[in-house]
Amino acid sequence: MLNVLTAKQMRAIDRWAIEEMEIPGIVLMENAGTTIVRRLAEIIPYLSSKKIIIFCGIGNNGGDGFVMARHLAKLEANVTVLLAGLMTELKGDAKTSALSAKNLGIPIQELNTKNINKFDHKLSHSDIIVDALLGTGLSRPATGLMETAINKINQYEKFTVSIDINSGIDTDSGMLIGPHVFSDLTFALDSMKKSHLLHPAASAMKKVELLDIGLPNYIEQNIQVHLLEEIDIKSIFHSRQQDTHKGNFGHVLVLAGSTGKGGAAGLTSLGALRAGCGLCTLALPETCQKAFELHPMEVMTVPLPETQSGTLSIKAKEPILKLLEGKSVVAMGPGLTTEPETVKLIGEILPFIKCPLILDADAINALEKHVDWLDDIKSVVLTPHPKEMSRLTGLSTQEIQKNRISAAIEFAQKKSVILLLKGAPSLIATPDGNVYINPTGNPGMATGGSGDVLTGIIAGLVAQNISPKNASMAGAYIHGYSGDIFSENETQTSLIAGDLLRNLPNALKQVLP
Repeated sequence: MLNVLTAKQMRAIDRWAIEEMEIPGIVLMENAGTTIVRRLAEIIPYLSSKKIIIFCGIGNNGGDGFVMARHLAKLEANVTVLLAGLMTELKGDAKTSALSAKNLGIPIQELNTKNINKFDHKLSHSDIIVDALLGTGLSRPATGLMETAINKINQYEKFTVSIDINSGIDTDSGMLIGPHVFSDLTFALDSMKKSHLLHPAASAMKKVELLDIGLPNYIEQNIQVHLLEEIDIKSIFHSRQQDTHKGNFGHVLVLAGSTGKGGAAGLTSLGALRAGCGLCTLALPETCQKAFELHPMEVMTVPLPETQSGTLSIKAKEPILKLLEGKSVVAMGPGLTTEPETVKLIGEILPFIKCPLILDADAINALEKHVDWLDDIKSVVLTPHPKEMSRLTGLSTQEIQKNRISAAIEFAQKKSVILLLKGAPSLIATPDGNVYINPTGNPGMATGGSGDVLTGIIAGLVAQNISPKNASMAGAYIHGYSGDIFSENETQTSLIAGDLLRNLPNALKQVLP
């Protein structure tokens, strides 16, 4: 998996490389600029024939831009540098790189708010614009000349490349704090940063590509945020032995459904089976159970006592306790409702569940006034969406969305649970203070039943003796990947939860040994 760094952590690594490993800063700057140009030459046909404008700031991000200008000129591309400031303001390695470019005869124009419009004709006839204005150091909205330059980059809607992170975007928060560059391609240097992955900031970047610029491996003990990769998910799974039977792959008990919401129960159960568990028993209100006698045929069903409104009754407690015997994992919540008697039932059975437990939807909503119920559960995964997370924490949905990573980590640590905060992107937080960002999935998955399928997938993986942490990471990954497969072959707009189930085998095929 990839470490995801803050701006402060990245500065510390740069400083370590320069001071401790004695790699001159100018070498790192040269590596960055040359690596970007080399990659652009690979992905943009006839790069040498392009008209390229590079907007440079007076800091090291601008220094990377000057290095790019030299190497693009070496390819005989038509390059012009627009410097947002004065050459006399440049210092250190950025100044060295700028003077090298100037000495090679590369046109460098000093910008100010009065003359910037003089370059409209050149910008309108350019092919590529490079954003090397600000980089990762920004912590407040861009103003003045920088704001004007950012708006000018966006104005012409040319193919835009940002170095490290789009100018105007705060590196760490994932929020849009002011005017910012919209890029077609952002090159993350050495490491991913939070705002490459967290929305709405990530929405300003059509594509992010990570580049190795030659920094040595740095062992940092305090990195909490990680980006999952396919290789991480592959390592979770093991080949099945030839002499196995259904009992080897676990038995999932699903407690879900109510009148009008039986579909949620079915999606969860099928998600568990599609994920590879050996057996799945769905326990649901008796009137709902009648509809499940023949479909889905692969799911065993048990009718439970119900309330007058068709939800699970407190009388279901004893039958459920009997059903817990011999189960590998329990998935609870989809379609249960928050009818008071059903909530009371949840509270009374939770202490008796000794196997791993996956809580979703209404099982999470039931905790709104009873979060202490989690204190007596040893192995639990919660899969809230932001509104459900709001009920768990007492924070507003807006606060959750602005601080997704910290909110997830804080709750997971406080309650010693695995917390999968759904959204774009989904996050898996663990009690040790780490959080894992899932890279798969798309907006088409914002549809009813999608989360029910995810709950079933995680339960199905846990049933196969995969740890709740690994099952949550793998479940989120293959769930999102199923949606991506459908999106690529069909369209995001028409995606429904059943499509996730149908594409799950292909998603699993990608990661299974």
